[in-house]
Formats: sequence, structure tokens, C-alpha cells
Amino acid sequence: MSRLLAPLLFVSILGACNRDVPTGRTEAQSTAAVLSGDARSAAADNPRCRMFTLAEVAKYLGEAVVAGRTAAMGAGCQWLAADGSGHVIVSIAPSNYYAPPSAVEGFKELNDVGTRGYVAPESKGWTAGAITGESTVVVSVEGTAATEANTVALLKDAMQRRAS
Repeated sequence: MSRLLAPLLFVSILGACNRDVPTGRTEAQSTAAVLSGDARSAAADNPRCRMFTLAEVAKYLGEAVVAGRTAAMGAGCQWLAADGSGHVIVSIAPSNYYAPPSAVEGFKELNDVGTRGYVAPESKGWTAGAITGESTVVVSVEGTAATEANTVALLKDAMQRRAS
């Protein structure tokens, strides 16, 4: 599991523990579809998926993307490269779940991005995050055209859009 998604999965599990258990098979299937991003309305209802247009996301990935889908148990949105070679994820969680991957080789602090901003290599791309207000914004860009600069630019853009 990626270092980005592990803290968000933990957040989601904690939130799920405070909810009633679905009672019917149909309700359970609907919930699973929303959490996995398979429900058609899930992405439309997810504010993270409405933060960027497909063209804007494609700019950060360096190639065409398909419509966003709910990710990170509802805390984020993921856009897949049209050819399946990469993805972009934007997630927002409470600031107390901020967990920078500081032990990763190549980790860098970003003193000019939010509070405790960072960027780090991740798998076949980059992850970046920072605290802004009472939230932490974390982004991931993975694919052949993913760059540190694009990932940091996406983080800054996501933080600005979240604030507006």
C-alpha cells in the first residue's frame, strides 16, 4: 500500500467505526461502490473530484486522463491516465492525520508551501503534502511524465482551490 494511502485508509476506518453497519445486501453493495469509486454518482458528489477539470489534471500528469473517481475512502479523488500508465490523486483530511514520509530517500521539506510542506519520490512518481488551516492536503502524481515540479505545482494549486 502506498505511503500516501495508508494514513487516509486509517482515517476512513476510524470514521467507519462510528457509523451504523449496513443492514441490507443492496445497501452494502452501494456503500462498497461509493467507497471504491465505482458508483457513478460518487465522483460527482465528491468535492475533490470537482476541484479540477480533466484538462487541468492532464497538464499535471503530462497525458490525457479519464474522469475522476472517489479514492482514499472518500477523502480523495483519483484520475487515471487514459492509457492506464499513471494517475493523479488529490486528497484532503484533517490536519491531525498529517504524516509526511520523512524517512523516504529524497524527501524534501517545502518551506514555502503551507505548514510543514514536503515532496518525496513515491513508486513511479512523486507525492507532496502540507497542512493548510485545519486540513492536510496530499497529492500524488505517478506515471512516465510525473515530475517533482508538477507535483509541487499541483499541491499549491489544490491548496489554493481548497481555500477558495
